Amino acid sequence: AKNGDTPMLLFPANIPLNLTAGTIGPAQQNVFVSEFGSVSMSSFESMAPTLAAKHWGLHAGQPWDTCEGVSSGERTCTGDNVMAQRNYPCDNVIVVYFGSALAGLNGTGEVAFKRQLYQCLISSALVVKQAIETRRAQNVFGLIVWQFGEIWPTGGWGSVEYGNPNFPGQVLGGRWKPLQYWYKSSLYADAFASCGAGGQCFLRNDAPAPFQGSLTLQLTDFASSAVQVLEQKNISLPAGAGAAEWFSSAKVGQHDGTKGILEAVVRDQRGGVVSWNVVPFVTPEKMELEENSLTVNPVVLADGTPAANLTCTKVAMFVTLTTLAHGRFEDNAFVLHPPGRVVQFVPVKPGMYKGQEELYREFATSLRVEDVMTYRPGQPVVRMV
Repeated sequence: AKNGDTPMLLFPANIPLNLTAGTIGPAQQNVFVSEFGSVSMSSFESMAPTLAAKHWGLHAGQPWDTCEGVSSGERTCTGDNVMAQRNYPCDNVIVVYFGSALAGLNGTGEVAFKRQLYQCLISSALVVKQAIETRRAQNVFGLIVWQFGEIWPTGGWGSVEYGNPNFPGQVLGGRWKPLQYWYKSSLYADAFASCGAGGQCFLRNDAPAPFQGSLTLQLTDFASSAVQVLEQKNISLPAGAGAAEWFSSAKVGQHDGTKGILEAVVRDQRGGVVSWNVVPFVTPEKMELEENSLTVNPVVLADGTPAANLTCTKVAMFVTLTTLAHGRFEDNAFVLHPPGRVVQFVPVKPGMYKGQEELYREFATSLRVEDVMTYRPGQPVVRMV
């Protein structure tokens, strides 16, 4: 949907995946997909400096503009709403995945804007994630997404935020959005696995070399935080592209996505993680997560690198770290299991700082964390200690 479109257009969440086993390989009739994607806003750190505080909100706390023009083309908007020209809105993706009421989307202020932006970033990432996994289960041999980097702090199609550090809130090269981390951890990994409705699962190797390793399908219970291995199997796939194996898992098919989260972990022969895929069977709105005490504490590793020490008392979904420091985290938008983990920060090189102390100071004073439960009513505010 574009700004000014009425009514809001909703769409199927594509969760769980609807997979159909079939022959995959370059000898089959196939498709090259270019280009596709989903609009998403940038982080609060990127967006807030471009707006007066009274306009911190997806709808800017102002009357809507009057917009004219065809939905598929340019639209001319008349009015003073400062968000009207920030490309495509995020309302429909938030409603599909988080079920937020319109009143929530109209909210303004720091907490409201952070909630809206977090839910937009996760929802948009889920749109693209489910599309890529659906296509990797088919004879698709090209998956080019639009786009990589935002051209200004806005609601755009990029998986990386605006990267000009001369503007407040921006980091050199662009702060990674959750989707960019998912590209790295699973979606564009050569060896990869996923599952869908009824326990239909697949493995795929797109590397130009054979792959030998293992797959673990593990289920984490939201109530108890217990981790259960549902399936463990060895992998032997020929060289790609499109070398695939299908299998069914009754245990996967029987699990309740409201009660727990499935993860598909592919490892090589030496035990190294090749891809780690979080596989939701319901939207975040329907996940029956427990009230949690999620905290983040900045620490320094032995080599002087900053890191985020996360602790939690219950399973936390789509845990997302943000900082003003120039660089990225080793992982983000992940499942956090109790009691927590340490996530290393990867500074931009060559450095933007005079020394490690200056880097750590900016990292530590701006570090924050969010998860699905952060903005649910009655949930304690996440603390930095």
